[in-house]
Amino acid sequence: MKECKACKSEIDSKATKCPKCGADQRTWFRRHPVLTVILALIILGVIIGLTGKKDQGSNTTGSKPTTQETKATAKIGETVQDGDLAFTATTVTTANSLGNSFTSSKAQGIFYIVTLEIENKGKETKTIDSSMITLTDSQDRKFDRSIEGQTAKGLSQGKVDLFLQQVQPGLSVTGDIVFDIPKDATGLKLVVKSSLFGSGQEIDIEK
Repeated sequence: MKECKACKSEIDSKATKCPKCGADQRTWFRRHPVLTVILALIILGVIIGLTGKKDQGSNTTGSKPTTQETKATAKIGETVQDGDLAFTATTVTTANSLGNSFTSSKAQGIFYIVTLEIENKGKETKTIDSSMITLTDSQDRKFDRSIEGQTAKGLSQGKVDLFLQQVQPGLSVTGDIVFDIPKDATGLKLVVKSSLFGSGQEIDIEK
């Protein structure tokens, strides 16, 4: 025996309707079998979707270390290539000032003079611009060439200024690049690129 959900009368435990008040004794799910199936499928789909996203996130996170590429840093005298251009830092010198009595320029910190050879291994003429060669240090500071130091050195010694120089296919140019950096800067690396959008290569010029 069981109690009717509506009138509370005692009825047969297997009865689906109350013989006295006619109230349906079945649960909501038994009264609506089609909706029950649809609801179950929706819940199952949500669970599968959430599980799939979690697995995908885990796989993506786990794969990141294997896709990262490390760049090898070259040394003075070694050649690195970025795109169609090959770069070789042949010598590195320092100076507190550059020029002569007429074109003297004193460094704010210290001048680093890098002699760089650039070879064009491509099939088209390349023009060197200031965005292609920079200097960085261990503090992630970025230094562009010193226009004052470059000008003073060029006027007094007649050295080739690489910037705006054209490099023809199969040929190379060599010149000095002057940087003015703090005297206590360490971890100096020359960053060279074949273009503004090149990936870039590094040359360790630490003295």
